[in-house]
Amino acid sequence: MKHFITVLFLSIIGLTIAFGQRGGGRKFDPSMMPKIGVIEGTVLDSMDGHPIEYASVSIISARDQTIVSGGITKADGSFKIEELPLGRYSVSVQFIGYDKKIIGPLILFPGDGGGTEQNLGRIGLRISAIQMETVDVIEDAPSYIQTIDKQIFNVDKSLTVSGGTAEDALKKIPNVDVDIDGNISLKGDQNVTVLIDGKPSGMTHGDRRAMVDNIPAAMIERVEVISNPSAKYDPDGMGGIINIILKRGMFEGFNGSTTASAGEYGKFNGSGMLNYRVGNWNLTGNGSYRLGNRYGDGARLFNYIYTDSSRTLNQNTLRIHEPESISFRMGADYYLGSKNTFSLTSTFESHNKRDRTVIDYIQPAYGERNSVEWDKGSTMDLSFRYDRDFDEQERDLIFDITYNASVDEEIEEEVEDTDALGDAHHHVEDGAHSHSDEKNSNIVILSDYTHPFSENTILETGFKSTLKSFKTDLDYISLPFVYTYQEDVHAAYATLSHKITDKFGLKLGARAEQVNTDASVTRSSSSTTDSVNVYTAIIDTAIATSPFSNPYFQIYPSAFLLYDISKSTKIQFGYSKRVNRPRRRALNPFPRNTTDDSRIRNGNPFLRPEYSDVIEFNFFTNSRMMTFNTGVSYKRATDMIQWWDRDMLVVGDKEYEVLTADNAGSAEQFVGHAMINIRMMPFVNLTLNAYGWNSRTYGSGEPDLNGESQGIGGFGNLNLTIPGMAKLELTSRFRGKMKITHGHIPANATFDLGIQKSFFDRRLSVTLKVSDLTNSGKFSIYTEQEIESLIGENYTQTMEAWRKRDRRTVSLVLNYNFGKLEQKRRWSGEGKGRGGDGGGMMEMDY
Repeated sequence: MKHFITVLFLSIIGLTIAFGQRGGGRKFDPSMMPKIGVIEGTVLDSMDGHPIEYASVSIISARDQTIVSGGITKADGSFKIEELPLGRYSVSVQFIGYDKKIIGPLILFPGDGGGTEQNLGRIGLRISAIQMETVDVIEDAPSYIQTIDKQIFNVDKSLTVSGGTAEDALKKIPNVDVDIDGNISLKGDQNVTVLIDGKPSGMTHGDRRAMVDNIPAAMIERVEVISNPSAKYDPDGMGGIINIILKRGMFEGFNGSTTASAGEYGKFNGSGMLNYRVGNWNLTGNGSYRLGNRYGDGARLFNYIYTDSSRTLNQNTLRIHEPESISFRMGADYYLGSKNTFSLTSTFESHNKRDRTVIDYIQPAYGERNSVEWDKGSTMDLSFRYDRDFDEQERDLIFDITYNASVDEEIEEEVEDTDALGDAHHHVEDGAHSHSDEKNSNIVILSDYTHPFSENTILETGFKSTLKSFKTDLDYISLPFVYTYQEDVHAAYATLSHKITDKFGLKLGARAEQVNTDASVTRSSSSTTDSVNVYTAIIDTAIATSPFSNPYFQIYPSAFLLYDISKSTKIQFGYSKRVNRPRRRALNPFPRNTTDDSRIRNGNPFLRPEYSDVIEFNFFTNSRMMTFNTGVSYKRATDMIQWWDRDMLVVGDKEYEVLTADNAGSAEQFVGHAMINIRMMPFVNLTLNAYGWNSRTYGSGEPDLNGESQGIGGFGNLNLTIPGMAKLELTSRFRGKMKITHGHIPANATFDLGIQKSFFDRRLSVTLKVSDLTNSGKFSIYTEQEIESLIGENYTQTMEAWRKRDRRTVSLVLNYNFGKLEQKRRWSGEGKGRGGDGGGMMEMDY
């Protein structure tokens, strides 16, 4: 990337104004002069004429070269510096990756001096190159951009993400975490909406809280994180929105890149991108092939303590994950004049995964159970978009329609050494087999219109309809079952932004939604079920209570107040009402697996939406050397969804423990976070982040759903550039000891290392990376709970478990760029996409 985006690294605004005359004498204070001067203009890329956002503008006194005032450019490249003392100035405009431009001298004075208001018009910046030890180096864009309400992460700039997936990219973002099972959380909250290019996508199987390990990092341009969105955005996901922006053509002419990586234990990734831009057309395409084998071991120890006796179940586990995937993305943009852009994009992904689980029983008897899961399927996205720009700044119209679909075939088989196990474990038929076919489709139609009534007042309004359909055909021991789910969401929103004074700004909004949901569970055969099989008993219960319907209407208001303490220091207060709609997995009554009846988990089709009111306060400041952001938030939720509802089920003469989801009354949560980015010198960049939460659930009729959780987490990233030699990146994630309702999760820390060397004017780069450098990444948990038995004596159950996702892995990544790379030009639609328990991790398996 040659458009180097940064607001945090170049802001030099808000410095103390101090003018003095040399050689002693009386000091001159320009603040005593009348503040009626105005300087404005628009900063553009000199090669393609596109606006440069976040460029730094400094107003410098011609008398002693001190900075009087300044600002940063908006999305359209414009800036306006007001309340300047009358006098003589020069204007400095700069942005990383471009030559600094000095304009002046300018005279702010009534009459012939030039006037008190001066418009500098279009200011073009040229891309720069710096000579450093005879090596041509073009400065890099920052990995992070932190603003008052959004984080932006540029994936290409992370060495430890190279050759990885979207999951690896999310692990490098402050306040974001991905647990051992791929569940995404933001500040400890897993209720996060994951979007692709601002919309639900088949690449995430249409699920709001999606797994993203099938999206290659090579296809991603950047990731945007919004923790407290306004009414303009979908209210889904009380934790916030994570928007993954995929790559599109960036350069004039014909160009592209190719990447290949290989790592230990059979890891391989190959990807490539081509782009051709000429005249009114831009054509782009990329593809990726990935083989990402993982080997994770673990252990589980259960103690069942009765009044005068106890028994123990001790297991070791090995999980071998062998995913293989291939993906393609093609797009075309047509520019009809300078105001109209038509875009068509299609994405295809195919995957074939094989998971093998080996459970070794140590107590009370030795034995081994092997199960194998196959998941084979594909996804397809097709999107059309129209962008209309107007002569008025900030005014634009967007229309977008997207269709995506996915199909999955899952097969689960088990072969058990029953002779060795004897009666040590509940009986599961030798060769137990299940087969399911899943079909998912989404249609999203949206339109957004932005209208500026004046420079200080802007209206945004729009509508969005999302139609989701999901079907699962399950064949378990030759018994066919069908689960169908339909969800239609129709929404309209409006937000009004108004700048009350030069320091105060207000943004009010509301979103109205009508939602219709319908689901059913049926058996497509009249065959007699096995009455002593716990899995068929669970499904039969769902059939008896089917169908399920829950239509509802809701208004989601939002309000934000922004106060500028200075040009570089801001505070924000925000309120929004949000919803956590039950995800498909939480609703589907079919058991998650049919091979391990010691850990039976299934969804609850009676789940209701969880609503929350969120209040958030943020403080943000930055300078040349440092960027600092901190904030606190309070959330109150009703009908909170908990994944820790433990029910006892008797089938035949045996009792089983079933974990499912349920609404757990009310909850409140306090969250705090802080992030600091330090640029001690030009070649050293350090980012530190920490967050913590405390969540309390109360008012539920089931005692096991009430309780408290609390914990802390954090992230660190060190980037070091050795001029003329190499780049180094060291990242770390840590999680402190976490308290959960019925136990705790021990602390854990992981480290990743990347070293990169570039050749041939930076067209070729070689990266050596080590994932989980200390081989310490694992999930552990301890629980203790009183169990009320339905057929016998009550007892206390304790569990100690741990599991690793993978081993320490060393990989080598090669990347080569070709074609014309010096004339980057943004796609006109870029950046305009739409975008439980506080402890998280409650949906993990172990």
